[in-house]
Amino acid sequence: MHRTGVPPSRFTFSSVLNACARLPAILEGKQVHKRLIQSGLLPNNKIVETTLLDMYAKCGFLDDARSIFDAMVHKDLVSWTAMVAGYANCGDMRAARELYDEMGEKNSVTWVAMIAGYGKCGDVKEAIDMYMEMRAREVKISDVAIVGALSACTQLGDAELATTLAADVGRLCRGRGVFVWNALIHMHAKCGSLDLARKEFNAMKERDVITYSTMITALADHGQSQEALSMFQQMQNEGLRPNEVTFISILNACSHGGLVKEGCESFELMTSVFGIRPLAEHVTCMVDLLGRAGQLERAYNLVMENVELANDPGIWGAFHAACRLHGDVEMGEMAARKLGEMDPEDPGNQVVLASGYASNSDWQAAEKVRKMISGKGTKRSPGCSWISG
Repeated sequence: MHRTGVPPSRFTFSSVLNACARLPAILEGKQVHKRLIQSGLLPNNKIVETTLLDMYAKCGFLDDARSIFDAMVHKDLVSWTAMVAGYANCGDMRAARELYDEMGEKNSVTWVAMIAGYGKCGDVKEAIDMYMEMRAREVKISDVAIVGALSACTQLGDAELATTLAADVGRLCRGRGVFVWNALIHMHAKCGSLDLARKEFNAMKERDVITYSTMITALADHGQSQEALSMFQQMQNEGLRPNEVTFISILNACSHGGLVKEGCESFELMTSVFGIRPLAEHVTCMVDLLGRAGQLERAYNLVMENVELANDPGIWGAFHAACRLHGDVEMGEMAARKLGEMDPEDPGNQVVLASGYASNSDWQAAEKVRKMISGKGTKRSPGCSWISG
């Protein structure tokens, strides 16, 4: 259009900027911004300014977005929401909240942006509080809003809240999409109610790969490894192709249940039949499975076969745990040394290394590592649990 000399309108520019935002394509977006200035459509064109602001926000260039926002003479609900959502998506909830509090009118998109932002940052209590305020004000609750609340409750592990949200889903989401069902199943399972998760699964008319992966994980977490394998088979019978996440779920199920044969068969199926390249999570599951069964050499060989993943601390952490479980001091020391070399600044790895030396009665080396830990003044981070009955 540009080459043929047809002058773009504000709607043309807005369409192209929306495309840049969706990709995202910041370099092309900046070129469009430059042409906007040359065309004389900036400043003081609310539609174009808002779309440009949204493009910068969705591409993560919040300083540019804020400059446009601050310069706008006529800010409407859409521009305010775009700026709030931009901050929330990038995890700057302080800035998002400041703007949110300054807003007069708000719509469901604004609320959803805040709920999703808090959930993404792990501030699940704020996410739930925001949802409850939205509910109290009788703002129309969309599927996206309810999924944000379900996800926050999943992290919180609050069974009583899960009951409230499940009732909301039944009341507000009559024609709920698959992604709502999936979030509901995941929430019930993580809040300790496998029966409710199973009930929702059985009530679904259409299921996707995420549905099955979520249910397989739920069964594995509740010690139902054989049922997880049956679910995996049912998924394939329905013609759904498992993905990387599905195989993480099924390998976890095998690890939890000590199903070595089934786990090895699933790993082979993943690589040979479905052509999925192993991720660190897959190899960690297999190392844990083989290691628990005492097949340390086989676990070690698997790590070496996937050499591109051989510097993953999760894999070596699982291997080290297996070595300690079965009293293999030599291989345990090697695993501990690997962990220490991978991230010398991680106090946890250094503690593992010191323990490895101590297990092999190399007291001098163990003491050297402990002194190094003390000299750096490092300490382990405290654990935190959000479990509510």
